[in-house]
Amino acid sequence: MSLTTLIPRIVFGLKGDSKNNLQYTDDNTLVYPAGRNVIVYQTEQKSQRFISGTADTDGITALAVSANKKYVAVAERADKAVITVYDLQTLKRRKVLATSEVASKEYVSINFCPDGKYIAAQGGAPDWTLVIWLWEKTKIGSSIRSSSQQGAPLYQASFCPLDPTLISVCGDGIFKTFRISDSGIKQLPSALAKREAQNYLSFAWLSDESQKDRVVVATDSGELIICENGEVRMLLEASDVGIQSEETESSTQVRVECILPYSKGFVCGGSGGTLIFYDKSEDAKDIFKQSKVFRIENNNSKILNLAITPNEETVACSTENNQIFALGLANLDILRSEEMQFEILAQSFHLKGVNCVDTCIRKPLVATCSSDCTVRIWNYMDKTSELIKFFPEEGFSVAFHPSGLHILVGFADKLRLMNLLIDDIRTYKEFGIKACKECSFSNGGNLFAAVNGNTIQIFNTYTCENIGNLRGHNGKVGSLHWSADDTKLISAGMDGAIYEWTIVDFKRQKENVLKSCAYSSITATSDVHSVIAVGSDDKLKQLDDCQVTKDIETDVRLTKVALLSSTHALFAATSIGTIRSYTYPLNGDFQEYQCVSGAITGLKISHDDNLLFCVSEDSCLFVFDVRDKDGRATSNFNKREKDSIIFSEEVLVTKSDLEDKKQRMSELETQVNELTMQIEYQLRLKELNLKERIKEITEKYTHELESDKTKFELLLQEKNEQEMEYEEKLKQAEERHQATISQLEGQYQQKIMSEMERYQILQQDKDLMSARLNEQNALLIESHERVIQELTEEYEAKLQEELNNLERLTQDKNDIIREFDETKRQLEEDADREIEDLKEKYERRLAAEREIGLRLQGENGNIKETFTVLQKDIEDQREEIKQLYEQKKELYQTISSLEKDIVGLKKEIRERDETIGDKEKRIYDLKKKNQELEKFKFVLDYKIKELKKQIEPRELEIAEMKDQIQQMDQELERYHKNNANLNLTISELKLKKTGLQQEVSSQRKLNADAEAMIRRFHHDLHDTVQYIQDPKALKDSVKHLYEMHVTEQIEPVQLDEDIQNEYNRQREYLEKTVESLKSKLQKNTEIHRSDIMRIMQENVSLIKEINELRREIKGNKAKGQGGLSQKELMRTLPKPDATMGGDGAGQGDLSRKIQMQRDMIGQLRNELLSKEELIKQLMAGSQIAPRPVSREKLPPMDGFQAEVVVEGE
Repeated sequence: MSLTTLIPRIVFGLKGDSKNNLQYTDDNTLVYPAGRNVIVYQTEQKSQRFISGTADTDGITALAVSANKKYVAVAERADKAVITVYDLQTLKRRKVLATSEVASKEYVSINFCPDGKYIAAQGGAPDWTLVIWLWEKTKIGSSIRSSSQQGAPLYQASFCPLDPTLISVCGDGIFKTFRISDSGIKQLPSALAKREAQNYLSFAWLSDESQKDRVVVATDSGELIICENGEVRMLLEASDVGIQSEETESSTQVRVECILPYSKGFVCGGSGGTLIFYDKSEDAKDIFKQSKVFRIENNNSKILNLAITPNEETVACSTENNQIFALGLANLDILRSEEMQFEILAQSFHLKGVNCVDTCIRKPLVATCSSDCTVRIWNYMDKTSELIKFFPEEGFSVAFHPSGLHILVGFADKLRLMNLLIDDIRTYKEFGIKACKECSFSNGGNLFAAVNGNTIQIFNTYTCENIGNLRGHNGKVGSLHWSADDTKLISAGMDGAIYEWTIVDFKRQKENVLKSCAYSSITATSDVHSVIAVGSDDKLKQLDDCQVTKDIETDVRLTKVALLSSTHALFAATSIGTIRSYTYPLNGDFQEYQCVSGAITGLKISHDDNLLFCVSEDSCLFVFDVRDKDGRATSNFNKREKDSIIFSEEVLVTKSDLEDKKQRMSELETQVNELTMQIEYQLRLKELNLKERIKEITEKYTHELESDKTKFELLLQEKNEQEMEYEEKLKQAEERHQATISQLEGQYQQKIMSEMERYQILQQDKDLMSARLNEQNALLIESHERVIQELTEEYEAKLQEELNNLERLTQDKNDIIREFDETKRQLEEDADREIEDLKEKYERRLAAEREIGLRLQGENGNIKETFTVLQKDIEDQREEIKQLYEQKKELYQTISSLEKDIVGLKKEIRERDETIGDKEKRIYDLKKKNQELEKFKFVLDYKIKELKKQIEPRELEIAEMKDQIQQMDQELERYHKNNANLNLTISELKLKKTGLQQEVSSQRKLNADAEAMIRRFHHDLHDTVQYIQDPKALKDSVKHLYEMHVTEQIEPVQLDEDIQNEYNRQREYLEKTVESLKSKLQKNTEIHRSDIMRIMQENVSLIKEINELRREIKGNKAKGQGGLSQKELMRTLPKPDATMGGDGAGQGDLSRKIQMQRDMIGQLRNELLSKEELIKQLMAGSQIAPRPVSREKLPPMDGFQAEVVVEGE
């Protein structure tokens, strides 16, 4: 089956740490990176096109767009840093630039030259090499190490926009300018060399025809240095003086991170989300002045990159927390700074890494939770963010109800079931599950499962009742998967276990345990017959009926898996940010897609198998279209669009919100009516005032016009008189000018004649010198030709000699080659002969080794039996170690519960601080409302006065207004009283806060003392344990330990009721555990006792047989064979085949039985010796009387050594 393809549909996110990550290609198209892709975003149509990253790279580090807006260069991190150039029209790859001259794995900055011929690439650590690429020819023009000898970091490299041979770089204590020529790169003198070195964060060339080398440089101290013609021309301080509030008396220094030139000057972006505009000035000293300052509301992150449209109507900026904002510049000269606001370009993205993702069925929505403490709802059809909710804590997991109306989010303190309202996400029910890392709704939506440590809890969605718990995992549960009919649940945990549960009786039906693998994600077919799992062992496993059938090695850690319901494709996410598409059934073939630059944390497929959702640690949400190899959808999604079957549009609205909105609408309608009447009345008044003013102005200007006419006539007469006077003066001046000209002509005519005579004399001198030089030149030519002829003859003779030497060396070389060929042939023959000999030798050795291997296999069987016995002993020891580990674990749990109590107290202090802040905020709101009421009272007073002047008295309405004013005064008095009460409450809360802080400090001191005492007790207890083999010393040591640590009588402490209940609950649990362990111990003791009795019985029978054999030996000796040795006696015994009537096989069985009995006797003797030693130790360490001997000791077995000797022979 062919591989399923993924086509990017939309991306919500930005890679904020890339250099120059915002670039405009035209007035409505923006280029920016997201994950490992470059997004070409159309701002009007809100559409996206994608440039996929290069394979085997680790993310985008910098962007650059050519001056003609036709090409984009993308720098990516890899083993060898690589730059890829793409065509922005076709989005096809044009060139790939990589070289081994750069030791760094990345380029920190890239830039096109103005004519697009070169690309400047500034390499990173350790060599910090600046490379000038002739990118169309894919070769390096020149390169140079641009950093200092200490390897200070560099941040930016940029060409001069008016001179493509000038390029500058800046960094920590470095600002250098280079000139590019055919011979290489030459460093020019720096204007900042005389200044003390600073950390230069960024710079920009200012496009000024009169000053080609004018550049502005930003330092980390907020200083802007303007250099011109190699000299420092001006210093500016970047500050937010234009946006400081009324309460702030001094401006704040702004750390400039980026500079962008434009036609009127330049723009700076920096810390605190501040944007500062500097415009050109006509002043010769202050060539630039600060004109406008803006700050992004509710976002104090640094502005890292800036971009401006070609028509300079919009400036876009990217911030440190991965957001893109836009500011319109069309009305920059008209509006004030506070009247212009930043707008989010495209959508608001996650600020930090995304932890989980899920989707629903009835709506085109996706839910995500992130480390930025937000839960966001995205619409992938409208390509918008519908809801954003901020929480005080981070969300670890999220599950979306199939209806699209509810979500389940796991926080650090609780698991919350929330409703999606029209404009809010509101909590409906809270569950006491802390740090829930995995939760999931069933396919029908009537149930949901939530992970609580190593337990899975099943709840009813609509009653919120815990209907069952699934226990069995020894580690944390990492992934859940429901069957299609919701009757089964598959779970996988960090303990390497995969369990299949039935929801009807909440029992485990199937299981598979692999302790060496900690599973992170599972998926399954609709009937859960086949399960796909990934984990820490870097393998992709397929389990059929909970048995591993396929185990595919992967060269990278897989984090998440998702299987299409049609089960013809499997998607796997990796820890390096790529997605793999596997064919299903699995055969190991896959196709890899570049997705994000961090580990993928979530992977989900839509219900119709047409969309794949992916989230990662780099704060991006990717939506892919799932297509087959021909580009067709995998299901009937396109058919549903053609039939106009749309998603559900219902939303949830609470009754209180609806009533509030209706009440607000009625209030607004009343206010509109009142304002309409008031405005109409004010318009009539203004109209009367304007008519009177127009009449006054008309009379005034008529009078002024008549006076101006008389003035004009007087000025006209004066003008005519002055014209006549100046005509006479002009005639006199012309006559004087003519006389002066004639005088000057005579003087200069005489000077010209004298210069002509001087010229003729110099001409004659020149002719004489030319003749003399020609004679000298002829003599030099003759001598030069003679010298050349002599040198030519000399070097021809040397050349002939060298040719003779060359022929001789050529002949010697041919002789040596022939000799080498003959030696080579002989060596090859010797090597072949030696190889044949070695082959025969090693074949014989291999046959011998095979025979030894067969013999060793037989011996291995016996060793395996011994190993089984030893393995059983090892298991017993492990059980004992496990019990000790459980005791240690219980102690650690006690310590952790105490630490949790400390955390709870700290959290309570934090909550009380927040409560105090809320109270202060409420007081401020009440004061603000009080001011609004005073303004409203003033308006009403003014309205009453106007009504008295213009309208007939309406005493009834006036009385009602007075009553209303009295009510408002009373309400104002009540507010004042409430303010006084709130001030008292605040003072009480402050006192409580102080008391709590003192209590916390005392608790911390007590905890420190307790920890010190525990450490001392640990040391003393360790010393006491050393006497575990000496009961008397152990007893004395325990008494000494008690006297040392129990210095006063301990009185019982009254515990809190909740703590007592928790203690009782834990005590019951521990008692049950102890009872179960006692029962297990009793069973094991009985089994051990029965084994001991069985061994003793066997021992008794063996001793009887030994005694009988001894009696037989003594009897044989008494019959006359006593003179024979034991060895001869054994030889006289009848052979087994004669007595038994069997063959050689019977003799072998008998010898094996004898050998086994001998081994068992040896083991029993060893056990007997060890137990005797133990008894001696116990008797020596205690005053217990020794046990009386019940019988005499057995005599030594005289025949045992003889039998051993016989066997050895």
